[in-house]
Amino acid sequence: MRIVALVVLICLAGCGYNFPGKSGTLPGGVEKVYVPLFINKTSEPRLENKLGNRLSEVLARSSKISQVGQEDTAEAVLLGTILKYQSRALSYDRNDNIGEFRSTMTVDVALHRVGTDEVLWKKMISWNSVYRADKDKGLQADLEEQAINEVSLRLAEEILHQLLDDF
Repeated sequence: MRIVALVVLICLAGCGYNFPGKSGTLPGGVEKVYVPLFINKTSEPRLENKLGNRLSEVLARSSKISQVGQEDTAEAVLLGTILKYQSRALSYDRNDNIGEFRSTMTVDVALHRVGTDEVLWKKMISWNSVYRADKDKGLQADLEEQAINEVSLRLAEEILHQLLDDF
């Protein structure tokens, strides 16, 4: 039994397993990144601000990236476009009333080296969040806003993870 445990430990240590977003470096050895406001191609207002704020918070917590305030001090620029946002009914009750919604956001993100405009990394990433429906339209709007904030945070974290792990 000890031999089996030892073999499993050796295999895990040798397979290169790591926790997402914790081990890698940015593509091209980049450390200083400028992140302008993403382009919002949806009809939902201010998504670019919400996602941009969450992305700045996530990058600030990372020891692998230094986010700079101007492109001329950066080694790379992280450009993004919010391609799609939708909130759709997900479930219904026995009276055919909506019980839950799913809020989904899709972004296209690319890391470009400053000066050469070389694309170091490019991905399309989506995330969603489920929230309950409510007959009170004001509360319904608040619940959707909470879902947008959660989706923005999770997208920001996923962008960082995929940047560092180059998935």
